[in-house]
Amino acid sequence: MHKNDNRIYEFYDSSSYLLMPMRKMAHMARSFLNEHPSAMDYGGGRLMEGLTDMYERSTRYVKKPEFNIDHVDVNGEKVKVYQTTAVKKAFGNLVHFTKENQGNEPKVLIIAPVSGHFATLLRDTVKRMIPKHDVYITDWKSVRDIPISAGSFDLDSYLSYLIDFVHHIGPSAHVMAVCQPAVQVMALAAVMDEANDPCAPATIIPMGGPIDPRVKKTEVNILAESHTLEWFEKNFITLVPQGHIGAGRRVYPGFIQLTAFINMNPESHYRAHVQYLEDKILNNKAGIEKHATFYDEYLSVLDMDDVYYLETIEKIFQTYELPRGVMKYRGNTIDLGAIRNCALLTLEGEKDDISAPGQTFAAHALCRNLPKEMQRHYLQPGVGHYGVFSGSKWRAFVAPKIEEFIAKFDYNIGTYKRHQPSRKANAWDLGKNASNFWNGASHRTCRLPL
Repeated sequence: MHKNDNRIYEFYDSSSYLLMPMRKMAHMARSFLNEHPSAMDYGGGRLMEGLTDMYERSTRYVKKPEFNIDHVDVNGEKVKVYQTTAVKKAFGNLVHFTKENQGNEPKVLIIAPVSGHFATLLRDTVKRMIPKHDVYITDWKSVRDIPISAGSFDLDSYLSYLIDFVHHIGPSAHVMAVCQPAVQVMALAAVMDEANDPCAPATIIPMGGPIDPRVKKTEVNILAESHTLEWFEKNFITLVPQGHIGAGRRVYPGFIQLTAFINMNPESHYRAHVQYLEDKILNNKAGIEKHATFYDEYLSVLDMDDVYYLETIEKIFQTYELPRGVMKYRGNTIDLGAIRNCALLTLEGEKDDISAPGQTFAAHALCRNLPKEMQRHYLQPGVGHYGVFSGSKWRAFVAPKIEEFIAKFDYNIGTYKRHQPSRKANAWDLGKNASNFWNGASHRTCRLPL
């Protein structure tokens, strides 16, 4: 056992099992109330049903939700959507959404963050992008459900996964990165552009991410700076208990991250639950469904590999390796000055209290060799962190900015005529040690169009 391993996960797991009889009683009470319509005719009965529902939801393990995107509206018509797994890997898959009669539309990869929630938190993001694009998304797994034999997952692994996914998608992909992977998408573009990789993205679109947290610090940044890495390891890294596939793994548990999320805005969560009970009493079915849908998603969290979590704290939030130009991938320094052909659109929310405005915009100064006409920035007024990629303002204002940007810089349909680089597969074989840099032949295969 590692000297800093604690047993908080075991305590949490045991507590969940001990609460099982109470959850069962709450479930039975709800079933009784729902089976007797007369009890639900009164506000008191509906209030009791709401209280038991809240207790059951807040004390259970919430399973990973499904995307459940079976159709989208395209030009006023309902079009079927099919979800498939394009690439399967130990720590995450590449999920592909195709429409019925899918045309040759711009290919979009949405990088979901590995920061506590599952990729389904971006359901609204995916659904809004499908009508005009061929959409993929990274679907990360909870390491609690991955055996120790699969090894560990770190920042290098993260970038390697993204390179593999982009290679599968092929040339002229447009890569959106929501929150934390804004750092990874910048590194992705630099590594692939420097290598003259034929599958280097046509555009990169970091959204509300900590590219340079020094610009305007939030509570998240201050917390990271206020403690040593050893403090984070001692207090937050724990062992997955027996009974799970990943038993014995050292992880940063999702339930700790969820607690941190809630503690950032406790009043809003309190008001949301009070409103839920009021909606129950008044039988406001739309409000009830909205609350249940949101919290079923919000309370569903994944565990992170300890190496990945600690590297993120240190390299992104403590030593700021990317903006300082010292971050490495497979031993090679990542130089954002190598980005010359990937058009850049940065997106931020005016009221973002996780990645404050300016942290993502900082990417422009770092891309010193990218032509100014290939750079755009948009600040969405009136939204916080989640409003950058979900909600009514995302759909009405932010998404159209992305669509316009993609339409301009797409290699196939775009109106912008850029200098076409000499992109050769296996470029690292020509002057660099490809086997070490790419860590395997799979990274050196780009799926070119037929």
